[in-house]
Amino acid sequence: MGALAHYLEDEGIPTTQISLIREQTEFIRPPRALWVPFELGRPLGMPENADLQNKVLMSALMLLEAAEGPLLADFPDTDGTPPSAADTESAVWACPINLQAASEGETDSEKLLSAFKREIASLRPWYDLSFERRGRTALGLFKPDTTSNLLASYASGKPTEIPIENLSLAVALRLAAHDLKAFYFEAAIARPGTALPDSAAFNKWFWNETAAGQILKAVKTKCMNEEDKALRMTGAALLVPLGQT
Repeated sequence: MGALAHYLEDEGIPTTQISLIREQTEFIRPPRALWVPFELGRPLGMPENADLQNKVLMSALMLLEAAEGPLLADFPDTDGTPPSAADTESAVWACPINLQAASEGETDSEKLLSAFKREIASLRPWYDLSFERRGRTALGLFKPDTTSNLLASYASGKPTEIPIENLSLAVALRLAAHDLKAFYFEAAIARPGTALPDSAAFNKWFWNETAAGQILKAVKTKCMNEEDKALRMTGAALLVPLGQT
């Protein structure tokens, strides 16, 4: 975006942006940029902090008052910065929802699918509460049940019905994976008094402690063994973060 800003400015369109990686912004030298001390993926700071998010947006927009650039300003507020090591040790986030154990007498594949269905059912009331309270959701095209059915069917090798016409299986799986993670996050933070996790805490929980994380890993493995190039690319790079096995 920083490089694109130069072209927009040449056409007479003023630009401003938010920077999460200071070194990159210093190298590209965009016309106007606001550096913020938040983790990647959270340019406005922690979720559910509307006051902080408005401050960030207004600070970035106020840079448009500068007649010339390049200008790199520091966000003057420290609210929402990642916690220190000491803070992390004393306030480790844990999901407030107890996920049920697998049933006996099932194969490993059946246990995973059963656990996945139980997780979706137990998290759905909390997701609904979150949606009711906030009036918005990060879920995109799919509802929670549609997402879980699509991923479970594909992971188990069953015929997979794509719920939206003219959508390829590769794109549907990628979008479903995004919506699944959003569903789990919004449900996990819904209980009143629950501390908001940083991305590291949430990812550790999601990928290591939930059936959903294991389902996405199974989907990744299956995609990478497909003949379809788009499915192989989706499995290789678009479903599971690097470092998660």
